[in-house]
Amino acid sequence: MSTLVTAELFAQPGRGDGVAQLLLDILGESLEHEGCEDIRILRDQNDPDHVTGLTQWTEAHNYTDYLTWRTEHGFTATFEAMLTRPLVIHYYDEIYQGQGIAAR
Repeated sequence: MSTLVTAELFAQPGRGDGVAQLLLDILGESLEHEGCEDIRILRDQNDPDHVTGLTQWTEAHNYTDYLTWRTEHGFTATFEAMLTRPLVIHYYDEIYQGQGIAAR
């Protein structure tokens, strides 16, 4: 079963665009990382400085390996300099997914 991971980034005031763009800039490498199945970049409609990555990985360790790799290459520090607090990360098992009538 796949693991869904949310990584919430709380940018310094007015830096949400920069955080979102940085995520988009590294998307290609991220999608190629072992175990990566899907990535979505989300932005809070009520707070443009709150950006979330919603990702799907074959196994939870694939994401932790990815995060370790990003940290070792200095990328995590680049993000942290733009944030008001550390990343908020959650791991989920999917219980159900279905399409509503508007999607059909």
